Amino acid sequence: MSKPTLPQAISLLSRVQDKDLSLARLEAHFDTGLISDLLDVDPRKVNRAEFRKVIGHPDAHPALVEEPKLEPTIIELGEFTVNYDETIAKKLKGIKDPKAIGWRTDWATDEKFPDARKGTKLYKASAVHFGRLMPDEDVEQWCKDNKKIRATPKEGIDIANVSPRPKLDNVMPLALAGQFFVDARRNRDALCFYRDVAKRYLGNVWLNPGEQWTDYWWFLVLEELPSAA
Repeated sequence: MSKPTLPQAISLLSRVQDKDLSLARLEAHFDTGLISDLLDVDPRKVNRAEFRKVIGHPDAHPALVEEPKLEPTIIELGEFTVNYDETIAKKLKGIKDPKAIGWRTDWATDEKFPDARKGTKLYKASAVHFGRLMPDEDVEQWCKDNKKIRATPKEGIDIANVSPRPKLDNVMPLALAGQFFVDARRNRDALCFYRDVAKRYLGNVWLNPGEQWTDYWWFLVLEELPSAA
């Protein structure tokens, strides 16, 4: 091994001088053994970024901490049978109890929310609350990730009919976001339930392009179950 030359020593001292270290500070670095330890290893094998973290270097990048995943609040509502043979108009005409559905918007029509499915299906229903602003596509993606679908008007009306108040009171306003009426300006309307004093109403909520669901909304979601033989 060759011995250090005078020019090399001068170069090293110049680097120390550039750091504007006092003699006492330089001696402290040697006294701790840090410099001695570095001289004992192959510098090509030292990960500088990791080394900086260990010694608390001010330029060390803080470790990235993954933000905790915010889980929504989910309330199970039970199992329900939905009859797709009935029209929305027929369903609403047959509901007389205002605790099930009182006033209903004139947007709740088969023309605005067509559904050609036939027969009946059994579902497990839940209400989901995210508690924050949510783009509609994020709500849809959550449902896909969790193997659920968002309820449509026919499904929501049948569930509300057999769940009169005070059932569902703690999950209001409740969006039936599985189907939208889209106008010529691409504005979207979905039906929803909300409570007014002692009655439950069927209204509509308007989402313009790019608008997000506000943090107070609940969503009626479904999981299809095997029908009884």
